[in-house]
Amino acid sequence: MNQFTHDTFFHGRISLKQPSYGYRFSVDAVILGNLAGVKPGERVLDLGTGCGVIPLIMCYRQPEIGRIFGVEIQPELAETAVFNAQENRMHHLITILEKDLKSMTPADTGGTVDAVVCNPPHFAPNSGRINPDSQKAVARHEIAVTLSDLTAAASRMLAPGGQMIVIYPSKRLADLLGAMRKEHIEPKHLRMIHPAPGAEAQRVLVHGTRGKPPGIKVAPPLYVRRNARDYSDELEAMFAP
Repeated sequence: MNQFTHDTFFHGRISLKQPSYGYRFSVDAVILGNLAGVKPGERVLDLGTGCGVIPLIMCYRQPEIGRIFGVEIQPELAETAVFNAQENRMHHLITILEKDLKSMTPADTGGTVDAVVCNPPHFAPNSGRINPDSQKAVARHEIAVTLSDLTAAASRMLAPGGQMIVIYPSKRLADLLGAMRKEHIEPKHLRMIHPAPGAEAQRVLVHGTRGKPPGIKVAPPLYVRRNARDYSDELEAMFAP
């Protein structure tokens, strides 16, 4: 059984239980939770929710959100996500489903959703070293779910005109765009994420819309840090209460 830490962010306004040695959330989740840009009243699905950090951030930033469903295949993480929603008094907005997203249908969420968010595994199954910790391995490599599985699930779950918002390694951008288009989710907005000014992009944030015609806008870059020690002003704002 895993040991856990209890962490806080937004100056203590959100508390988060997460595994001490298993999969722990990264700044990617903070960026996605802040920049998903869903509208008031919209229903959202987080594919591979882990400890539920993205739903927590989205509910904190947008308390007028409709409802957020988080799906997680790993039982211990799903249980932790349920605990976190209850601990932060957001269980009336967040529903956690312990389920394989490959078998999801709109019946699981009481109908289609308006937006799907996802911070998916970054590595193809046969690339790089597989982490010996099973939670980290499933979160980082396409072991339990592939990129194609994710985009297929998003397409099934989205209402026409619904959005898929993904943060992903920039070196796999072509794979992501191809997988989205295959499922009729047209990439519409792209933003490159750089560790610091002058450094190559390592992540990309992509917004796609189901059933829309081609045409993509590229936003100005996002810098995580201004120097080796300090977050950029934009990232600082994402952690601010």
